[in-house]
Amino acid sequence: MTIDIPALIEKRPHLKDPLELYAKWQGFQQQVTELMQKKTSAVPPAESKAYPRDGAAAVWQLFVDIFGLPGEEMKPLRQALEDGDVDFMRLPIGEFPLLSSLPYSQEEQAGILFLLARPYFLALGETFPLDGSPWEEGRCPLCSARAALTSVIEGPKRNLHCSFCGTSGPYRFIGCPNCATIDTAKLNSIVSDDEPGFRVVTCDACQTYVKVMEHSVLHEMTMDLADLSSLPLDIIAQGKGYARMAPNPISLKKIE
Repeated sequence: MTIDIPALIEKRPHLKDPLELYAKWQGFQQQVTELMQKKTSAVPPAESKAYPRDGAAAVWQLFVDIFGLPGEEMKPLRQALEDGDVDFMRLPIGEFPLLSSLPYSQEEQAGILFLLARPYFLALGETFPLDGSPWEEGRCPLCSARAALTSVIEGPKRNLHCSFCGTSGPYRFIGCPNCATIDTAKLNSIVSDDEPGFRVVTCDACQTYVKVMEHSVLHEMTMDLADLSSLPLDIIAQGKGYARMAPNPISLKKIE
């Protein structure tokens, strides 16, 4: 699905900055894919925990160039990638190496690693397609990430969507995917007239939320762009004290 981001910005000018940042990520994703396709010695994703070490420096260079990051400050990350000290598969479960030599906070480092690693996860999803597999305990069957996004299809049925590898699959229609409560007294919806086709379902049992996309929305845009387009709903939900359990496409869990 090809989406004209400038046209989307024209419709939603309040989202200009996040959409432009996402466009940079798209360029990074495309170039990393092309780079990895040229690496005949690339290790299959299932047998690796990050990018192939012989391609790590090239991926790192693309990353700092496209996102305009200070290369000198980011060198410890390049070294960690080349040394095989970064395990991307720990990221979806909330674990990541905190590099004390990087001049960034823990939250900032988590965001950097998410943006850097996501092409790896999407390649993993293409290599081992598990779309349609059930999300046991509300976790992605491929990378074990929690869900922040759901879609409603005819039935009614509900799919959860992974913000890391893009895998989607069914989960029971009623219930919180984060704590498994089915107590409807603790589950509530937030809707906005300004965001047709989207809503938020909150859980008072664990103080988290998931965003819900009506299936019609996904005929018009990708899940990534639907997530960004409905960013105002994240702000509303988080303003009420609920937490998002997985990053959005530009690495944010906390939206301010």
